[in-house]
Amino acid sequence: MFESQNGGSPRGGRRMLDGGMSRRSLMKFFGLGTAALGSASLLTACGGGGAASAGEARKFAIAAFPGDAYFLDAANLANKDYARHQLEVPKHLNPQSGVQAFQLLVAGAVDAYAADTLLLMATHANSSKGKRPLLVGFRTLETTYGIVGSKDLSWPGPEASFEEKIRSLKGKRIGVSSVGSGGDLQLKLALELAGMKYGDVTALAVGPTAQAIPNLNADRIDAYVTVQWTSTRFVAQETGGTILIDFAEENVPEIMRNQAVVGIGVREDKVEKQPEVVKNWLAAQDDASKWIIENKAAAAELLNTSSLGGKAPQIAQEYVEHYATQVAPKLKPMFKAPRETIEHMAELALRFGSVKKGDITYETLVPEFARA
Repeated sequence: MFESQNGGSPRGGRRMLDGGMSRRSLMKFFGLGTAALGSASLLTACGGGGAASAGEARKFAIAAFPGDAYFLDAANLANKDYARHQLEVPKHLNPQSGVQAFQLLVAGAVDAYAADTLLLMATHANSSKGKRPLLVGFRTLETTYGIVGSKDLSWPGPEASFEEKIRSLKGKRIGVSSVGSGGDLQLKLALELAGMKYGDVTALAVGPTAQAIPNLNADRIDAYVTVQWTSTRFVAQETGGTILIDFAEENVPEIMRNQAVVGIGVREDKVEKQPEVVKNWLAAQDDASKWIIENKAAAAELLNTSSLGGKAPQIAQEYVEHYATQVAPKLKPMFKAPRETIEHMAELALRFGSVKKGDITYETLVPEFARA
């Protein structure tokens, strides 16, 4: 799901994401020194565009992944919400990572994508005006990350301190979804807060949840940084592993716990040329949010079948209740982005070199209609 890291490079001049970079260069750009267990080809797609008369559906290319952070997308597609809001979205594009998704976005093959906020900011800071993503709202104003440990190892119990849990990772192979991913950045932050260094572990890019499970079961990794509320619990269920830590737990340092990790990104030229289309997408997502709360049983069934392979009905039910009681009540109307939240996340991005000072301002990142 959420991918981020090292946008404004402290190693030299800024490099544009849309400047003809190769995949190898892009992977180096988003994070150096992380080993990879495998690789995947980039998706290819054609972006939609063109004028449309009043009342005519507009093409709108949306990237999404399976999982709770993208459940609004799944609900929109299943409930045919897009057509009701004059959007032509026959299906979602499914890149393997957020890094790939933002490659597609700056190339014009994707118009919109809900993403790790820090990666969205890094991409905004390092892409050309017009091609960069703007943040038009927040889907989740909390952290969703966690770490699941292998069933074959002994881990600190739930009562252990944050520092004890993180220090138990020393010398171990830790899976992250991709090089420079949001999970990779969260791992670095957790290690720093526990008084450790990134080099104290071996970070391995293993792909999203579907690839993490077999890698844990085959003993290729010792633990995996999960990126969504449901994936933390699902990986533990499918591997027999231990939920070492949920970064939303009360004993987690505030800087790690208090993050708005799911921002709604739209390519800048789409926002400028077709703001009504973007507003229609936000309205469709709002419909999905209300539908989840008003139809919990049906929503849980859809989440289970669309994201959890039909194997975790209880996890799906628990997430829908979590969404209704914890996630949705904190959201602003139409997902609007508060200034203080943007500034907090920008400070975190600056701390880790994802952006340079002055790269992110509320006025340039968030269009006026999306401001709280």
